[in-house]
Amino acid sequence: MAKPIGTGLFTIPLGVSLADALASYLLEAARRDRLVDTLILLPNNRAIKALTDSFVRHAEQGLLLPRMVAVGDLGLDMTLGPLLDPIGDQRTAPIPPAISEVDRRIILSRLIRDQRVGVTPVEAFRLAKHLATSLDQLDVEMVPFDTVNGDNLEGELSTHWQSAYQDFMVIVRAYHAELAKRGRLGPAARRNLLLSGFAEALPGISADTPIIAAGITTAAPAVAGVLKAVARRPGSMVVWPHVDLSMDEEEWQALGPVIWEEGQLAVSEESHPQFHLKLLFDRMAIRREELRHFPGTRNAPNLTVIDELFCQAEKTTRWSALPSMQKKLSHVRLLTATDSAEEALSISILIREALETPKKRIALITPDRELALRVTAQLRRWDIIVDDSAGQPLVQLPPAALFLALAELLATRMAPVPLLSVLKHPLVRAGEERLEWLERVRALDLALRRPRLGLGLGAISEVVAGIEPIKDWWSDVTEIFAGFDLGLKAPLPVTIDLLSETASKLTDGRIWQGQAGRQLSQLLEEYRAADLATMGEIDTVAIPAMIAQLLDSEVVRPVFGSHPRVAIYGLLEARLQQADLVICGGLNEGSWPQLAQPDPWLAPRLRRELGLPGLDRNIGLSAHDLASLLGAYEVVLTRAERDRAGPTVASRFVLRMQALLGQQLQSETHALALARLIDVAEPVAPPPKPEPLPTLEQRRVKLSVTQVELLKADPYSFYARNILSLKPLDSVGTDPNAAWRGVVVHDLLEQWAKFDAFDPAKLVARANALIANPALHPAVRVLWQPRVTAALDWIAHETARLKGEGRSLIAAESWGQQQLAGVELVGRADRIDRNAEGKLVVVDYKTGQVPTPKSVKAGFALQLGLIGAMAEAGGIQHVGGLVTGFEYWSLARRGDGGFGQIKSAVSDKGIAATDFVPFAIKNAREAIESWLTGNEPFTAKLRPEYAPYGDYDQLMRLAEWYGREPVDAG
Repeated sequence: MAKPIGTGLFTIPLGVSLADALASYLLEAARRDRLVDTLILLPNNRAIKALTDSFVRHAEQGLLLPRMVAVGDLGLDMTLGPLLDPIGDQRTAPIPPAISEVDRRIILSRLIRDQRVGVTPVEAFRLAKHLATSLDQLDVEMVPFDTVNGDNLEGELSTHWQSAYQDFMVIVRAYHAELAKRGRLGPAARRNLLLSGFAEALPGISADTPIIAAGITTAAPAVAGVLKAVARRPGSMVVWPHVDLSMDEEEWQALGPVIWEEGQLAVSEESHPQFHLKLLFDRMAIRREELRHFPGTRNAPNLTVIDELFCQAEKTTRWSALPSMQKKLSHVRLLTATDSAEEALSISILIREALETPKKRIALITPDRELALRVTAQLRRWDIIVDDSAGQPLVQLPPAALFLALAELLATRMAPVPLLSVLKHPLVRAGEERLEWLERVRALDLALRRPRLGLGLGAISEVVAGIEPIKDWWSDVTEIFAGFDLGLKAPLPVTIDLLSETASKLTDGRIWQGQAGRQLSQLLEEYRAADLATMGEIDTVAIPAMIAQLLDSEVVRPVFGSHPRVAIYGLLEARLQQADLVICGGLNEGSWPQLAQPDPWLAPRLRRELGLPGLDRNIGLSAHDLASLLGAYEVVLTRAERDRAGPTVASRFVLRMQALLGQQLQSETHALALARLIDVAEPVAPPPKPEPLPTLEQRRVKLSVTQVELLKADPYSFYARNILSLKPLDSVGTDPNAAWRGVVVHDLLEQWAKFDAFDPAKLVARANALIANPALHPAVRVLWQPRVTAALDWIAHETARLKGEGRSLIAAESWGQQQLAGVELVGRADRIDRNAEGKLVVVDYKTGQVPTPKSVKAGFALQLGLIGAMAEAGGIQHVGGLVTGFEYWSLARRGDGGFGQIKSAVSDKGIAATDFVPFAIKNAREAIESWLTGNEPFTAKLRPEYAPYGDYDQLMRLAEWYGREPVDAG
């Protein structure tokens, strides 16, 4: 057991803010006149901000703050300044600089690609990030990389881990050789040297400089060495948050590391909230008994149950023996929401309500950044602006979003959707010219609402060529994107320069303005300065993923908070912070605690062999964070039963709390009830089914033979299309679909009729010529060419076969018209044949489904019958005679795998051939007299079974009334 080495070791008990206690002590103690000479060591820059805020709150007048230094800062030598001068006297050479994170990832990516042939640059860059983390952990724990030995574990490691270990050793040796060549150190290795030098220099620092180490719980050996040196120094203090001084000594020692037998691996309770403190004390060679409560603080008896909550699993058996009064947390409430949206709204209501109390400070602590974003958005309904101190990922902010959109545009070779997303981005042409710019972009949007058939700028230019208002504008735009016609591969530096130059042109440099823009610019400059050429050429389609990898670790943090009494923190930001109301959000497994990602390079067995932190270490840190937060004056814990991924599992910490406290765990129901009521409106009766009644003059429109079915089944859609002249818009740049294939087939057949005189031998040749167009999208050629060619080949063969039977093709794609009931009926005949008996056969090509005999008999699918009526009445030029055949030529796949079959629209069981024309005329006349010359309302979805299309469902507000109409009791 180690001997006591000092008397300045303290802990801050639960329920007391370390920052507030330390600031109050330094301001009230006799040291106030020496405050500016005091050096305070803190874990990170966020802790410095927290302590600064505490000084501001406690100081009654202005004061000079002490020097505060973050031991995790890579620029520790610059921060400490003259205090590190003794290091220079003790070393023969200065400490080399650290390699930049950008250079390190590029070096590791190159080495990974050299070692693992076939790994893409994107995957290598991702693996390099994990490898850098493993290297940092080895440096932090001061484990020399050459001691990593998996040879004696070959029997225990799978082939995958053995291969990963071998690659790891080769890559790391090459990496260290590269560092030595450049005269650089790894970031963690350099920080170790700085900390070790500081620890050695501490005895030589003047006794007039009080030193306090506060809130540092990292058990890294170099940090432990500094804390040990501070503890040995007379007049210095080391202060830790929440060390459990009441824990049984046997239980404390059982936290580990414990070696049961010689030669076995040490066993540790890494998931326990006190483990990292136990490990730190062991490395400092101090005993827990040496710690005292910080001056002016004491342990709150009502909070002892919190330590009991996080005891070792085997110790939970004693819970049943605890008195009821010891199983209570009267200041803690649990809120369980139905989903994450309700959880965020409930939290925002708690915050809004708490702000009614003057001077009350509220903090939301959550590792779930999506929940933090939701709460931020909900608070805006009350004009409460709050920033998440954990920051926002750079890729989610406008400058980086535009940069990624440009990368996507480059990868997709000027696809319409990415093009419009770039041109409509708020940073593009911001200012006075934006309105005119958007008018041109909207015109381009309309022009691109069609299947995308070509690639690159040329394909867009072909579409725009005939549109006069934007032709000249598009010519200027093409100059901006002139370099976007790259090949299938491109060097990464060339790509970044191209994207940066294009972004600057589009935004007049605005993309680089603001905090996010400057951070993006700085990051890209770092990559330009690095040796990106070693990454080799990148597949163009992989550029967006590569750019996302370059930006993935960047976070933009707010320069200053918005609301003075509300804060949103991540777990790291929350350490040393305190508030009157603490809301711990997102208490689900995978969120709190967050599950650590497995190391793809070192097997768990190897990590234990090396003494590296296990995957459970993060659970212990999360538990310690939660235990500290539970000591606040008022605490609300929240979780959701579902998130966007599906059902969730309550955090193990919540389950423990429910098991220990039982029914004495209070529920937060008030905020939850308000959240469920706040957006509830008065019940509104469903609106009636739309039944517009246009005037007789408005009803006088032409009627197409293909729209008689629409008029009967869904009069409202007919009204919207033909009377209101509202045409549905196609999607932008869609893939060629069945509708496109139908248009292509009909156009080919029309050209075949006009220019090839129905020669079967020329039909397939014409189709092959169209499909072979080099400007056509590759997907069209690969997916549609076999189908279209096979279907047209069947038409050619079928035409030749019927010709041998005396049947001739006399008309194709011919327009006809006829007056019916005072309305002009129009339509186009796909094909009309004359059989050996001189009778006419009307043919309709179908690339999709063929109408069923049931729909024909019900008075729908009358197109063939009405075309036949026109033919018999002389309404189709050069066609005349009696129609006795009505055929659908389906170009779909047959059961035997081939394409094409003939189906008749008439049958003995349905409508007879001789009756079809009169039947079609009768039904069309009734429809005309009801809606076009009569006064019937244009009712929505009159026969929904024959109106499956939904072009006008939103216009008719279908979801508001469909299925809710009152039932006729009669």
